[in-house]
Amino acid sequence: GPSWRMVVELNKETDAYVVYPGGQSGNPGSPYYDSFLDKWAAGEYYKAWFMKRGITEGDRFAWKMEFTPR
Repeated sequence: GPSWRMVVELNKETDAYVVYPGGQSGNPGSPYYDSFLDKWAAGEYYKAWFMKRGITEGDRFAWKMEFTPR
C-alpha cells in the first residue's frame, strides 16, 4: 500500500498533515533514516506548514541564494 500519507483541509487557509515511514535521509546508516517510522506506524501526523496567506493573482516571489566558500 501507499507509504506517504497526507490529509489536507482546503479552506481559505490550507491545513495539511503529513507522514511517511522514512526519514529525511535515504541512507540506512543515517540517524535520520527512520526518524518518522514510529509516528507512521501509530497513524499519527505532522502538521505541514504553508505560507500564512494564499497566493493571489499578480503576486510575485523571489528567492535569493548566496554561496560562501568554506
